[in-house]
Amino acid sequence: MENLSFKADEGLLWPVNGNVIMNYSMDHTIYFATLMQYKCNPAIIIDAEVGTEVKAAATGIVSSIDTDNEETGLTVTVNIGDGYSVVYGQLDNVSLEVGDMVNEGDIIGTVSEPTKYYTLEGSNLYFQVLENEQTVNPMLLLR
Repeated sequence: MENLSFKADEGLLWPVNGNVIMNYSMDHTIYFATLMQYKCNPAIIIDAEVGTEVKAAATGIVSSIDTDNEETGLTVTVNIGDGYSVVYGQLDNVSLEVGDMVNEGDIIGTVSEPTKYYTLEGSNLYFQVLENEQTVNPMLLLR
């Protein structure tokens, strides 16, 4: 297995073209319309049509595929090296397996219908970045 190395100063590729409809917010709560409640958001929620191709934000190795996450649906986590992982949620048509190598720009899958947690927000990509298992604001890394 080749050594993965993520350089934060080189940043991440935007996984889809779309507006951020819910910002990362771990220091204060934001409103989740579907849930009708305020809560912290460990990711950014990017507006995207059903069927939109989701690109790998960085080169890495698929470390997990959760097929039944109640909040984020089909969810793929990619280890991109140096303690960083990227989590892509609300996916469909994923043909990857755990252990697969993905290069930056490769297609991870497509955007699915939103889970019951995001029916009012509409179809979207759930995009989370972890550094040593702690969430970090993806906006600080996207270029």
